[in-house]
Amino acid sequence: YRNKSTHKMTSVFTITLKPILMLCKCLGIINISYNFGSNGLLVRNTNSTYYSFFEFTKTVLLVMFTYNIHTKVVFPDYIILYKFWVVIITSKISETWIIKLINGIIEYDQKLTSLPTYLKAQQRQFSKHYWNKIFICTSLYYIVFTFMYLYLWPIKIMDITFIILYFIRLSFIVDFTVIVSSYFYLQNVEYRFETLNDLWKCHTPDPDGLLSIPSECSQYDVAMMMDNIRILHAELSYILRIFSQGYGQMLLGFFVFAYIDISVYIFYSLFYKFSTSTSEDHRTLKKILKESIPLILNLQSIIFVLSIIIAASRVNDKRRQIISYLRLTKISNLSTAIKIQVKMFMNQISVFESDEITAYGIFNINLNLVISVSMHNNTIFIILLIYGLATMIQMKEHSIIIQAINTTKVMWLLTT
Repeated sequence: YRNKSTHKMTSVFTITLKPILMLCKCLGIINISYNFGSNGLLVRNTNSTYYSFFEFTKTVLLVMFTYNIHTKVVFPDYIILYKFWVVIITSKISETWIIKLINGIIEYDQKLTSLPTYLKAQQRQFSKHYWNKIFICTSLYYIVFTFMYLYLWPIKIMDITFIILYFIRLSFIVDFTVIVSSYFYLQNVEYRFETLNDLWKCHTPDPDGLLSIPSECSQYDVAMMMDNIRILHAELSYILRIFSQGYGQMLLGFFVFAYIDISVYIFYSLFYKFSTSTSEDHRTLKKILKESIPLILNLQSIIFVLSIIIAASRVNDKRRQIISYLRLTKISNLSTAIKIQVKMFMNQISVFESDEITAYGIFNINLNLVISVSMHNNTIFIILLIYGLATMIQMKEHSIIIQAINTTKVMWLLTT
């Protein structure tokens, strides 16, 4: 029996995935040779040399642009270049896992259609309009912020360096691509865990400790239903592990550079002023906007970090939710086949109880810790930030810091 709502979920996932893939291909996270095959999965076109030549040419041009930009910018802008290449390199290392993640979600939806028709639960899915709103709002923010930046600090020397860094705003594009793609996959996994929870709740225990079974279903049918849900839950848990392998290293790089960005912007805004405005506009809106730019950038980085942390904690919560349903089941009154399925389910969940996102053992995000961090006003992040600022304040008279500040001031005056 084919479940039409599940087929719709697959269609929505594929449709909403296309702009994500386009962003990832443009940035270089995914090879442009990957396209959807006849089976609905992403496959790599190995028959044409065009894609290989294009990727090689793109890499050479990126290296040339990076070298050209690196010789013309100062310390704060180095962070943008380093972050860009960290994302590119880690994505190339994890590209196979990212493709497995996408195909794993598609194959999971295809397997979900094999469930019997009496297992009718509302398939959790988000509307295409939801992601359209995200892209529209983000595009408006990008355009408004870019023009505001150019208005406040008009560029006197217009070349490829300042077009990429200040007009195209490479840093924002890198951050947005990594965050929106990570959030997209995490939310899709979360909705599928929630769908399994809904399927299980359709057969919750009644007061006598028995499963509420449809009249046309035998005990064998119920045991098969539980076995199907158990297998699907295991596959989703494995998909979550694939996400960990595919995006763990990229998120490591992103979190590190987000922390550096926030620390540097706060340090500069507190102790150094790069405003070139005259005394006439010291109290004007323009002056206020100039001093607000670092705060806006800090808020942007914090929102990006928290969006991934909260999304990861929500996935973990939905994955563990079915445990509470299993514990409510009084297996003493159930048939032997159903008892076996409940016990197998509990053993399986303990095996997948990793509770972390990892980067090949280099980096772990403990999801239980994530929940506590999000519930206690991000105390750990604030402590790290204060510690970093304290270190920078202690080093503000160091010759390296003074040289970086003076070089930044000179470059700022020459270009604005």
